[in-house]
Amino acid sequence: MTDTFIDKVYRTSGNEGMRDLYNAWADKYDQDLLETGYVTPARVALALSAELAHKDAPILDFGCGTGLSGAALAEAGFSRIDGTDLSGEMLAMARRKQIYHKLWETDPSVPLPVKPGEYRAVTAIGVISVGAAPASVYDDLLAILTPGDLLAFSLNDQSMAMDEYGGRVRRSVSSGEVAIRSEAYGPHLQAHGENSGATVYVLERL
Repeated sequence: MTDTFIDKVYRTSGNEGMRDLYNAWADKYDQDLLETGYVTPARVALALSAELAHKDAPILDFGCGTGLSGAALAEAGFSRIDGTDLSGEMLAMARRKQIYHKLWETDPSVPLPVKPGEYRAVTAIGVISVGAAPASVYDDLLAILTPGDLLAFSLNDQSMAMDEYGGRVRRSVSSGEVAIRSEAYGPHLQAHGENSGATVYVLERL
């Protein structure tokens, strides 16, 4: 059986390991994800579009990768999109799509260089999960939002079942830190079989 990059994602940990993996995957990433029926970018973009009427509002696409997520946001009508990712090779692919106003490489060891309220919405599409960004990134993204701003993101089945991921979201809702504007379960990687679903959230910072 061929060991795919998607398989390797779930066995890789640490910032350097993840950066190396995604740098090596960059050239084939779009093809591999499209072959697995990756529909989460479109699902998140449409969910955010339903909650954010002003399509010229500034959006940060966190963990933008090669720009599949940015392309979905642009298709949904958003026009002011910045992106950041820990993989320089992924960012090079994203730059070619000419979707983003600004792109920069994330350094996970330091706070995001973003002022609270700088973006009306932040997206993290297929990002906060086992095999990608740690659950603490959820808190980091909330920290750059001001009351009324939106966080649109997905949690796959595996992450949703884990307290550090799904439980973190539920606790932030119950504590009054955020309010759920929309929540919907649906397909994620349609051709990948096990753990192929994801819950898409749009949360409002309170």
